[in-house]
Amino acid sequence: MEIRHLRLVKEVAEKGSLTKAMDKLFLSQSALSHQLKEIESQLGAPLFHRINKKLVLTGAGKIILESAEKILEELEQAEISVKRYISGDVGTIRVATECYTCYHWLPSLMNNFNKEFPKVEIEIFPQLNSNPVQYILDGKLDVAIVSDKVVNPNITCTPLFTSELMALVPSNHPWTHKKYVTAKDFEDKTVIIHSYPLESVTLFTEVLIPAGVQPKKVIPIQITDAIVEMVKAGMGIKVIARWIVEPYLLDRRLALVQVTGKGLHCTWYVITLNKPDAPQYLNNFIRHLKCNVDCVCPTRPQ
Repeated sequence: MEIRHLRLVKEVAEKGSLTKAMDKLFLSQSALSHQLKEIESQLGAPLFHRINKKLVLTGAGKIILESAEKILEELEQAEISVKRYISGDVGTIRVATECYTCYHWLPSLMNNFNKEFPKVEIEIFPQLNSNPVQYILDGKLDVAIVSDKVVNPNITCTPLFTSELMALVPSNHPWTHKKYVTAKDFEDKTVIIHSYPLESVTLFTEVLIPAGVQPKKVIPIQITDAIVEMVKAGMGIKVIARWIVEPYLLDRRLALVQVTGKGLHCTWYVITLNKPDAPQYLNNFIRHLKCNVDCVCPTRPQ
């Protein structure tokens, strides 16, 4: 039995005749009569009695009508839910960011977004920061914020903002007397990076590798607080986005030094799965995200 059969039974039961059901079902009387015979033949029982030119439900017809009303109601609700989902009315957005420090501006973003879209939930997954691209592809995340452009036909990569990267050092470090440092200054230093490979680290791809410079030691650390403590203790240097560490500069044991004469810059991106049927609320969230980071993250023209 098909949905069209359920609609026919419901409409004929309400109207009492095939003729009166024609306008609602957009079929001729003969077509409706044929469908009704088709259903009764399939079930092996009549669904209507013909009494004084009126169609009245049989016992079997009442059973079918009861099911038809439930199924058609659920189908209607499902259609409404899908339309609301696509239009941006209701849904869930799962978010992660490559850098833990990004999370400090997420609460204000969530508040602003939920004022406009109160039925869209935002779930934060800080544990999924190590390989956000794969988590997007696997359907475990909807949005990720990354510091490297992603080139993948299945990923949509949208620029968010561009920030300056600077060398974070102890305030008594010799570099603090320099206007800027060059690749050669890193030769005998311990450099802290976010993660391997080095080809994904802007300092290496833009400064050190082109100059053929290899630091004395490279240490991967992902947590900003841990990086800051390492730098304070003189155990390494971290080239990091200025906006990330500015809250830590209230501690006078830290200082920032420009990298190269023209400065070193990094563009941050928001990535999502590239699919044509993405819900509207996801696009709305990205617009809010771009607006929010423009307010909290220093940028430079691209």
